[in-house]
Amino acid sequence: MKFIRAAGTAARAAVAPWQEALGEARFSELVADLTRITPPGPIRPAW
Repeated sequence: MKFIRAAGTAARAAVAPWQEALGEARFSELVADLTRITPPGPIRPAW
């Protein structure tokens, strides 16, 4: 579980500038929009 927590922390740090730039409401809308267009399942490399 330590790796999952570390990944979550890293993900939050990676998108923090987006959240600050867009504001909480628009950032939440962006997350919802991206969630609608992503395929289900784990993320896989494109190669």
